[in-house]
This record gives sequence, structure tokens and C-alpha cells, in this order.
Amino acid sequence: MRLFMSSLFLCLVFYSEQKSTPQDDSYVAAVVEYQVNTNVSINTQNYVDLIKEAAEKNADIIVFPEMTLTRGQRRIPIPFHGILKTTPIPALNPELYDEILVSISVAARVHQIYVVINVQEVMDCNDAPGEYCPEQKEYLFNTNVVFDRNGAVIDRYRKINLFGEFTRTPALKPELGVFTTDFGVTFGHYICFDLMFQVPAVQVVQKHNITDVIFTTMWFSEMPYLTAVEIQEAYTYAMNVNFLAAGANNVRVGSAGSGIYSGKAGSLISVMPGVPTTRLLVAKVPKVPGEVKEDYPGPIRDDPKALDSLVLISDPSLPSHMSRPLVSGSQEFTLTTNEISCKFSVKLQLKDGEQGPHYMALAKDGINTYSRKDLGVATCAVVACKNDTIKSCPYRFEKTEDNVVIEDLVIEMTSYSHHYNASLQCDDIIYYPISFTNDKFPVRPKNVTFLETSKINSNEVLSSCENNLNIDFNGHKEHIVYKINAPQNNIVSFGVWGRVYNRDFDHNKKPTADDLKNYLEIEDWIYKMEKKNNKI
Repeated sequence: MRLFMSSLFLCLVFYSEQKSTPQDDSYVAAVVEYQVNTNVSINTQNYVDLIKEAAEKNADIIVFPEMTLTRGQRRIPIPFHGILKTTPIPALNPELYDEILVSISVAARVHQIYVVINVQEVMDCNDAPGEYCPEQKEYLFNTNVVFDRNGAVIDRYRKINLFGEFTRTPALKPELGVFTTDFGVTFGHYICFDLMFQVPAVQVVQKHNITDVIFTTMWFSEMPYLTAVEIQEAYTYAMNVNFLAAGANNVRVGSAGSGIYSGKAGSLISVMPGVPTTRLLVAKVPKVPGEVKEDYPGPIRDDPKALDSLVLISDPSLPSHMSRPLVSGSQEFTLTTNEISCKFSVKLQLKDGEQGPHYMALAKDGINTYSRKDLGVATCAVVACKNDTIKSCPYRFEKTEDNVVIEDLVIEMTSYSHHYNASLQCDDIIYYPISFTNDKFPVRPKNVTFLETSKINSNEVLSSCENNLNIDFNGHKEHIVYKINAPQNNIVSFGVWGRVYNRDFDHNKKPTADDLKNYLEIEDWIYKMEKKNNKI
């Protein structure tokens, strides 16, 4: 025991020397792209090993994905308002806590690193001191748990916006996830589908003036606007934050994509694997988003020899968009629908004697439905299609088909003005610059310009767009310019995806027995390949 304690002391001293401080202008973050596995014991050991590896790379914080540690019947009490208030370190009180919490607490404590995990939490309201319990029953939640360097549980966040998940309950109160570190950074954090909503994704940043956000996810990528790294980078840019995104890897169902991003600089490091894999991503993160002072890897692409097995679904609402095919050569036109207008200035060049993807200009001002929730959207975009019909869009073409060069592309969007919600203390509308290429990553930030007139002065807009815009800066509309700065030959989608949050409507239907049965079948299908070789 004495030898063990001596080794532990040496380990703590070693890692404590590597810690970032409040005076530093950066910190080191790690996120994990984790291959789904149903064996909880293996997952726990893998997590412990990854925590050690991240600490060896001097990471101050490591983030794991959504629902890659526990699921199904494996449920963990997180008594945040109960015994965790008086005995917050499971490593020092193992008899009081689930063995998973103890294992992660020990690893965080030994390696002196902040750890964020996601678990299926159980709360029995017959024994839940300090908790809000509208009914005396058992609740299941999708929950983030945060450990500090001492292994103490310092925050708990319950997912507010469930994507199906009919076995679980949304957070009983819309409490935001926020915690402060010893290196001078305050983080907000939320889970997967939450990113689509004003509460918490916009509110946590604007209400608390937060510049660093943690995102645990098992994302199901959807072209053309919502593939994983695409929307992660778009959120980072629009909110001007550092964004630590850890994604579950299950390519056969469309789950993949993780990264560390910094404001307008985009991806410091990111992956969008087409193969089953677990990857630890580590990057030095500037405390001022976008102010990157050294080289960084950026997107890490798949081995060209590897078979890309990532399943990508398509937005079923595309046929409801207003659309117009693009043609070879130069063209300029405007699509107007309801309260938005989209002006497209495009020049396409088709390589001589070659066939390539077709392109379509799209506009929409309306509602999209996701998991029984109606979401307000306002969109101007260009997407690749297999032919000249909207039903063939979007089309992720092969590299052998990248025979169309987009030499110029400028989208000028006139849309709803930004509106501040005083009650929620955040904006009701956010415009996201989205792009997706056939290598599954966005166009690099240096190759695009995105401008919103409400956020900058008119002279900057005009100079950035060669003085060719006719914009009324005194009007009551938002004017947005999104353009490429260099020719591109691999664009699948490029545009402005606006979320009009004040048009959202949750039908709030209680799940039926059939809903529950269907969800359990879907969850079983998601994990079924791993079940063949592992016990739950």
C-alpha cells in the first residue's frame, strides 16, 4: 500500500506540472471519437486508458461521447443534490457510488485532469433528497457528468431535448450545464440534439457570456445541412466559441464526427471517419476563440485506401424548397419565398468532355420537423444533385466525378432581423454558415467569407464583397453574404441555414406503447453488431 501511495504521489506531481493556469493564453483539450461497444466493463477500462493517454499529452480536460459508456439496463444514480454535496469524490468513498463513477473519479484524480462523461442516469424519487420530483416514481435521464482534477463530481447536466429516446425523460427543469475550471475557463455543456435548440445551445453561451462549449453526441448525419463536423464547425463560427465535440462512432448507422474548433479559425483538429474506430484528438485551444498562434492539423481525412462505410441520410424536406437548376457558365438570379430572398451569383465551369454533378439553388422559409418537433428554418443554399431534379439532391458524388468547378459563388440572403429574447437572455434567430464537401468536411474557413450586416459595419461588408451589393443598411431585415474565396470542385452543399427559434413548436405528445416498442427496436438495431461479441 505504501508503495502504491508513493507511486500515486509521484504521478500527481508529474501531471500537476503540466497543468494550464489562469494566466496562460491557452489550454489543452482532448475529445474522443469512440467506437460503440455494448460491454460496459470494456468501455470503462477503455475510458480509463484514454484518460491516461490524454494526460500524457498534457490535456487539461477530456470529453467522451454520448451513450458510449452505459445504456439499456445499465443505469447510474447521480445524486448531485444529495450525497455528492457532502462527499463529492467517488474515488474516496467507493462504497457510496456506482463502480463506474468510482473508476472515472480515480482516473481523473490520478491523472489530474477534468473529465466529462455521458451516462444513463436513474433517479428514484422515493429516495432523492434535494431533487425536484413531480411524481414519486423512477426517472431515466440522458446525463453529462463532470469530474475535476481531484475526481470530484462538479456538475451534472440532463439532456433537455431528446431525439426520440422514449425510455427516458427530458430534464425536469431546463437547467443549463456550466462549470468553471482551475485554468480560468468556464464551460457550458449540452448533449447531441440539444444543439438544434435555443435552450440550451444559444442560451448557455449568451446568457452566461461563455466562450467555451462542450458537446457530447451520438449524431446521425443528414445531408445537406446537418452532417456532424459540418454543423459543429458552423455552430462554432456563428457563436464564436471554442467547441469541444466528442462523437460516438457507429458508421453503419451514420454516427461519426468529432473535433476541437476555435471560433472563426474553424477546426483545430477534426475527424469524420468512414470506418469503425476510436480516436483521441488533442489540441491547444486559445482562450480567445479564433486567435490561433501556431499550426494545427485541421481536418484529418480517411486513408484513401479505406472503404468509406459511413451512412449519410438526406433531408426529406428538400422537395418543399423553392429551387432552380444551375447551368454551366455565369448566372445571377434571386429566389424569394415568404419573408426571405436569396440572390445567387454563380459561375460554373464543366471540364471539357466530362460529366459531373448537377447543382441546384434552394430557398426555404418555413418549418422542418425533427423527432416530433417543428423547427423554424430560413435557408439559402446550393446543393449537388445526381441529375436536374430536386429529388436527386443532395448527391455526395465520387472524387472521379468532381468535374464541375465552382469558380464563383456568392449568396446574398435577406431575411429576418436578429431579435433578442429578454426572457431567455439570448437571440431568437441564429444564421449558420454551412458547407459540406465530398470528403465529408466543410470548406476551409480561409476559403470562405461570411458576413452579417447587423454584426459589422457596412464598409466592411462592401469592401469584402467588391462593392457589388445593393444593401439597405437602415432596413429592418438581416442581410447576409456568404461566398467562396477560391474555386472549389468538391462542394456538395454550401449555404446559410438559419434557425428561427421563435417559430419552434413541440407537439409534446406522450409516447404510446408502440412508440416505446419501436424505439427499443431502433436502439437494439443501433447496437446489434456489437452485441454479437459482447455482453451488455
